[in-house]
Amino acid sequence: MGLEEIDGVAVIQRNVPGALAASLTFGCGARDEEIDSIGLTHLVQHLVGWTEDHIAENHQDNSWMNDTSFLASGPSDQVVRHFATICSAISNLPPEDQSDAVAGLDADSRYVSNIEEGLRDPWGALLSRRFGPRGFGLSRWPAVDYKLFTADEVRRYVERFFTSGNAVLTLTGEPPEAMRLPLPAGPRVTRGPSLANHQIGPIWYADEVHGVALIISVEPSVEAVFLMWALRSRVAAAVHRAGVCIGAEFMCEVVDSTRHELGLRISPDFGRKGKNFDAAVAAELLWAELQRFVADGIDRVEIADLMPTQDEDFTGDIEWEDAIRSLKYLTHRELLGTAEIYCSESPSELAGINPESTRDVVSGWLASAMIVVPYLSKPNLPGATDDSCPTTRFVPAGEVVRPPFSKRFRNKGSLVISIDAISTVDGDGNVHTVPLSQALVVERFGVVQLAHLGHGCVTTISDFADAADKLRSVLPPRRFRQAVRQLSSRL
Repeated sequence: MGLEEIDGVAVIQRNVPGALAASLTFGCGARDEEIDSIGLTHLVQHLVGWTEDHIAENHQDNSWMNDTSFLASGPSDQVVRHFATICSAISNLPPEDQSDAVAGLDADSRYVSNIEEGLRDPWGALLSRRFGPRGFGLSRWPAVDYKLFTADEVRRYVERFFTSGNAVLTLTGEPPEAMRLPLPAGPRVTRGPSLANHQIGPIWYADEVHGVALIISVEPSVEAVFLMWALRSRVAAAVHRAGVCIGAEFMCEVVDSTRHELGLRISPDFGRKGKNFDAAVAAELLWAELQRFVADGIDRVEIADLMPTQDEDFTGDIEWEDAIRSLKYLTHRELLGTAEIYCSESPSELAGINPESTRDVVSGWLASAMIVVPYLSKPNLPGATDDSCPTTRFVPAGEVVRPPFSKRFRNKGSLVISIDAISTVDGDGNVHTVPLSQALVVERFGVVQLAHLGHGCVTTISDFADAADKLRSVLPPRRFRQAVRQLSSRL
């Protein structure tokens, strides 16, 4: 493996059998956007393809939470011309016909941070609660209408993030002599702390989510990942035995070299089986297994059963993609100072794991543990504090919107639109107030939801028939968005 530079771009090379494959990766992703510029990274990725045709016989472009990458494979001369074209396109953004380029661009094709179901994804909810309206906390919220982005915004974003100093070229063979990367000059981007909400756990809270999830903060280590996988195995077995759902998913966010976010997501099964899902039971089983882990650790038999081997194969269906992605962790370490950890890559680091040490490690998780459940769920989680969004009994002055007469039997609440806030009042008189500066309204197929960006919470306000039009008059255009991923399909 070697490390050099081409035109100011760091180059990582490691020989892998097969045709030459390469990735030009920028240390820029959805976490680098702002609440009113969500989707800008995806737009830049799209504009590169709009401006220039791809040349290599195999290619793929991706924008993720931490990075944006352009992948290609084929004969070396094709790979050379492909990346020269990519760099030329980046250097000349935005195109003069930007309005034409975004006319058919669908935000539904944007995918970040394993968020499967838009606003209602419980993992996205936890990230928005943990980080607030910045960094990883942006992953829950829909993109701004791409037609609202100006050419100057695109230009400034490219000048800051899509530069030679903020890029890495990774190759599965020797760089061709003709390889050139004519990118705009610029430094490596550094990020400061992005944590917004410093709750001392363990806590749980309710939100407008479809499922249950747990998040904890850890120092990056193979041991932490292994233990979360062990907890996932236990929780998956518990919810399956209880008939709640099939299993649980392991979740991970790479924040920086000192901190990763690990967790579990428990989602209802699809179809008729999903009707058996009980969020309170799922949360209680999750909490019970975590508490059992804290009390008893993990026994040696379970360690042996879960211990990975270096022979485990996680390859996909396309050989050239597997080849370049096998080097992805090297790219991330160069750009971010850290990378996602897989137990199968370093099983030797687990040799010293034992029941006693695991109790200490998992006990330390509790201080950062957060669990989210759907509204109306009342799980019994001994030792965890209910930290749901605060409400008051004070109803502010303002324009009052009530449900239509046909819905008032089911919903006796109201919506109050004030000069500087939007408040929802439930049938019991509890008031939840969202400052206008922290408000975001999301709509799809008639479902209207109000988000409090500071709290990271969402409330459905569809029963207030006139709310959407009234809110459009008090919120900036970028704070009224269309949800993605068929948000209403499970409501």
